[in-house]
Amino acid sequence: MAERASAERLPAVARVAVLLIAVTVQLFLCSAQLIRNWDRYRPPWPEPVAFGLLLLVAAGCGGFLARGRAVPGRVCWAGVVAVFAASVLASLPVAPSDYLSPEHWSFGLIGWYVLALLFDRSPRTVGGVLGGHLVLTASTLFLAGGVDAIRLAAMGITAISALGYQFAVGLAAGLIRRIAVRAGEAAEARERASTAEAVAEQVHHDHRERYNALLGTTVPLLRGLADGSLDPADEDVARRCGTEAARMRRLFAEGDDVPDPLVHELAAVIDLAERNGVSVRLAVRGEPCALPKQVRRELLDAAAAVLASAASAVRVTVVRTPEQVRVSALGDVAAVPEVAEPMQVQVNRVGTTAGAWVEAVWQPAN
Repeated sequence: MAERASAERLPAVARVAVLLIAVTVQLFLCSAQLIRNWDRYRPPWPEPVAFGLLLLVAAGCGGFLARGRAVPGRVCWAGVVAVFAASVLASLPVAPSDYLSPEHWSFGLIGWYVLALLFDRSPRTVGGVLGGHLVLTASTLFLAGGVDAIRLAAMGITAISALGYQFAVGLAAGLIRRIAVRAGEAAEARERASTAEAVAEQVHHDHRERYNALLGTTVPLLRGLADGSLDPADEDVARRCGTEAARMRRLFAEGDDVPDPLVHELAAVIDLAERNGVSVRLAVRGEPCALPKQVRRELLDAAAAVLASAASAVRVTVVRTPEQVRVSALGDVAAVPEVAEPMQVQVNRVGTTAGAWVEAVWQPAN
């Protein structure tokens, strides 16, 4: 998770760095050029307007990045339009002979803002916008007139040098994005493998735990039936088989992902009893609550024994309050069923002329 988060942050950090470059160049280099050549601008007022417009674009872009959010596409393209407008404003007062010189402070700066705004776009898009800015600047120059071929060639060399460096940064930005994507995919693959391994380990642990839960009762019963030492026709053996079958159904139900595990596991035992012809009435009161697996087992063991031993009818009640959880069963069984001594719940048993009533009570530790 940490590796993937770091990979996702890498392009954002690089974008912040490009924006900081643009703001630093504007505040410390371009502002000095603007002040030093103030008298050469005719008229001078478009220069501070363009300067402020660029700072406004930087503030808008930086506001999203400071909150850790991606800059929306519409905001990026609106920023590009604003940057181009600032470029035109800053170029109009500049004499044709001063284009791409220190007096023309905006030309090299615009490219950095383009890179910051379009950092997550393809190099083709970034190159097209940078080229569009060059065309816009050349159009403004030609409209102003008064530039000879030698001067124009010198300006072209300067422009290509500046834009070439900025386009190289744009290519590096694309490389950073690809590295971040691949690093994120690799981290996600490792997370999936780690999760699968953890799930497999947990499943194996659950299987071992269920096997151990059956080891002391179910396995000896099956062994006795297999070697003939136990008679399936014997009433006590049949009752034991029914009880173990109910326990196995409950243990299998423990692996299901359900909102109410206690009632779900009880329903599995009830389903087995109904298949054997027993009529079951279930009443549930109270909201589901988180119970440890061992507590659920001990709460249901007594009720499962009654369900497995009943002749025709069982009434099961589940009552859940913040203070305790009760599971009780009343059924027409021949004798009060015995269950393994619980460790975390209290079990009460009462024999009646009509059968037996058992109750398991769990109270959370204060």
